[in-house]
Amino acid sequence: MYSRPTTEQILLGLARDLEEQVLPHVEHEPARVALGMIGQLLRGCAVRSAHEIAWAEEEVAAIAAAVEGMEDPAVVSAREACALAPAVTLHLDDVLDHYHRASVVLSAGLEAAYRAGDARRIDDLRAVLEARTAREAQILGALDLVGRG
Repeated sequence: MYSRPTTEQILLGLARDLEEQVLPHVEHEPARVALGMIGQLLRGCAVRSAHEIAWAEEEVAAIAAAVEGMEDPAVVSAREACALAPAVTLHLDDVLDHYHRASVVLSAGLEAAYRAGDARRIDDLRAVLEARTAREAQILGALDLVGRG
């Protein structure tokens, strides 16, 4: 029992219970595969729950740095609509709304950089996208096909 359980601890505990207490008693192979994949998803969700707000705000800061000084009207407009400062609150919905608006800035920045042929800016903005993709792959990743070859 945890005196101060976090979402991460709860999800990891569920995954562990599934593996240790449920899976050994299931003989039907398709059910075992499904339970194994559910366990993996629980572990991925645990990692995400522990870091999601920080990761979103870190990416917003990276986007702000990558578009700093861009004078393209679409970028300026998107940047003003987003106010690339930390989210107003740390409630997940607010943080994710802020993150979404920052993603609009990222998109506008990429479009403007490609139009201008600004290779350095393109590289900076693509690096933000690649970091996002890498993190998603790490969390959700290539779901191991438990029991499937």
